[in-house]
Amino acid sequence: MKFFKQHITIMAALLGILFSACNKEDQEVAKAMQVIINGYNGSGHAWQVAIDTTVYDASSMHGKFIINPGAPINFNAVYTSPLSQQATLTLTDTSTQTVLFRKPLPASGTKALFNFIYFDGKELEITQPAADPATNKLGFYIRYTASDAPFDIFLYRKDATTGMEYRVYITKNAKPNTWIYADYIPTTDFDSKSDLDGAAICFTKAGTTDQWAFGDSEDFSKVLTFGMNFPLAGEKGIVLPYFLMPGPGKLDVSRLYFHADRPW
Repeated sequence: MKFFKQHITIMAALLGILFSACNKEDQEVAKAMQVIINGYNGSGHAWQVAIDTTVYDASSMHGKFIINPGAPINFNAVYTSPLSQQATLTLTDTSTQTVLFRKPLPASGTKALFNFIYFDGKELEITQPAADPATNKLGFYIRYTASDAPFDIFLYRKDATTGMEYRVYITKNAKPNTWIYADYIPTTDFDSKSDLDGAAICFTKAGTTDQWAFGDSEDFSKVLTFGMNFPLAGEKGIVLPYFLMPGPGKLDVSRLYFHADRPW
């Protein structure tokens, strides 16, 4: 009887170890990945996101993930899948059922970043220079069809206490509908988070500071730097591309990057 009890005890212990190992195995075979999609839907139809059999449609979060027409893309979701599976992301036109974009998620890592800009029935090629450890690169593509007149881009802020105005140019004589990249090192007037939180990026007709570039409208020609992640004092080697287009009552922006460690 004693032997039998010892045998039962050993078997129970082994089963416990096996069960624990199986649970550990189950935990290890699943992976979670943050999926970010940036860009612009310039079509006339809404788009649906799918990752393999997981569909983010109108029933998901009350349509939160549906990409609306004529709007920036700011998709951000966590996707969980088996460790051995390399899932594929698709963007589908909900009206025509045409798949407009298809790419696999990375085979490893915890983040998947996709950029997709679409208008005039085709995808816009996104050019991005290599990082330069000696400076930062700010990139702008301004989608504007009413005029091809050149414009200037500058940072502007006004001190609420002293009334002093500060302005620093990012680039001059830029053109719409093309990629613009400028080297950028923050000056002392725009090198802290508090300075940038109260500043704006202004687009004015070339050679002016008060003639707005797009639609002669301040709303369409200015965007706050809050949330734009501009470099701070001492930061170099950062590349930040943006897609901008006048939207309903304002200048729409899509940030074509994702830096989880730079939330400002």
